[in-house]
Amino acid sequence: MKVCMVGIFHYLSDARVKGYAESLKQAGVMVDVLGIQGGTTSKVVDEKGVRVYSIPVHKTRRNQIRYLLEYSFSFLALGFVLTKLFLRNRYDIIHVHNMPDFLVFVGLIPKLLGAKIILDIHDPMPEVYLSKFPTKKGLGVALLRLEESFSTRFADIVITANANFKKNLIGRGVPASKITTINNFPDLTLFDRSKYLNEKRRNREYFTLIFPGTIAPRYGLDVAIRALPLIKKKIQNIKLLIIGRQDKYAKSLDSLANQLGVSSMVELKSGMPNDAIPKQLALADIGIYPALPDCHMSIATTGKLLEFVAMGIPIISSRLKIVEEMFDDSAVVFFEPGNENQFAQCVIELYETPSLKDEIICQADQVFAEKPSWEQEFQAYTDVLGRLLSEKKKVFE
Repeated sequence: MKVCMVGIFHYLSDARVKGYAESLKQAGVMVDVLGIQGGTTSKVVDEKGVRVYSIPVHKTRRNQIRYLLEYSFSFLALGFVLTKLFLRNRYDIIHVHNMPDFLVFVGLIPKLLGAKIILDIHDPMPEVYLSKFPTKKGLGVALLRLEESFSTRFADIVITANANFKKNLIGRGVPASKITTINNFPDLTLFDRSKYLNEKRRNREYFTLIFPGTIAPRYGLDVAIRALPLIKKKIQNIKLLIIGRQDKYAKSLDSLANQLGVSSMVELKSGMPNDAIPKQLALADIGIYPALPDCHMSIATTGKLLEFVAMGIPIISSRLKIVEEMFDDSAVVFFEPGNENQFAQCVIELYETPSLKDEIICQADQVFAEKPSWEQEFQAYTDVLGRLLSEKKKVFE
C-alpha cells in the first residue's frame, strides 16, 4: 500500500498527521507527506522513515483576503508537487487534511488515474469561519457550505475528528455511511509521564500555568492574563506560560500583561515541535483551557486536554459542551467562560489544596483509561484504507 498525506500543515507540529504517518510506517505502509514550511525553498527530509516533502508557505492569518491568497497559492503548489509525486510513486490513497476543504481537489489527476481520495476534516470550515469572524455571516458561510458540499462529494471517504462534527456534516447533506470518526488521541510513547519523573520532582521556582496551542482570541487567553493580578495576591511565584505562534494577537496579550503590571509573570514562547511539548508539561503545575464558547469552540475536541492528563497535570477549563462530554466535574476544575475571577479562584484553590490537585489528576486518569486508545482509532482508520483498496481492486478487475 502507498499513501500520501497532503495539507497546509507543518508536519512536526501536527500531532494528528504525525500519528497517522508514523503508525502507517510501523505497519509497513509506504507513506509520504506533503505539507508546508517556512523559508523560500522546497525541502525533502526523512522523519523516522516517513518522507516529508514541503513547499515554502508562510501562514500569516492576518485577514480574509490573506487567507484566500495563501490557500490559493498552496492549492496550486501542492497540486503541482502532488501530481509529480503521484506519477513517480503511484499512490493508492491520497489522504488530504483540511483546512481548506477544497484542497481535496489537488487529488484530481491521481483520482482520474485510479487513486482513492480521503478528505480528513480536522475542523469544519463554516463553524471555524464564524468563530474567527463572528461579525461576518451570510454570503461567506453560504460559500463555505457550498465548498464543503463539493469537496465531500469529490472525496471517496470523509474522516472527521469527533461525533459533533459528524452530526453537523450529516445535517448538511453528507451521507452518514461516507463519514468515519477518528478521534484525536495523544501519542502515549511521546506523552509518557514516566519519562519525566526527574522534571516532575524538581523543586520549582514558579507555580506554572501552561497553554500550548493556537494563540487566538477564541481561546480566551486574555482571561488568564486578567486573572493574574488576583492570583498574585495569594501566589507570589505564579507564572503563565503560553506556547504558540507569535503573531499580532500574541503581541496584544503581551501589551495587556504590561498594562496590568504582570508582564514578569507571563512568558510567551514560540511554537515548537510536538515532541518538545511533553517536557514543558512535566515542568508545569496546571494545564489551562480558557476557550470561549461559540459554534465551533463548544464542539471542537482539543487534544491538549488529553495531553495534560497523560502527563499528569490537573486541568482548569472553561465550561464548554465538548469538555463536559470528555470529563465530568470530578476530573476537571471548571469555571464560567470569560470569568477571570472564577479562573483565579480555581488556580488558588488547587495551589492551596494539594490533595484536591492529586484527586483531580486521579479522576482524570480514570476517565482517560476508559477512552478508546489510539490503537483502536488507528484500527478504524486501517479499516477505511482496506475498504478503499477493495473498491479500487474491483474497478480494475
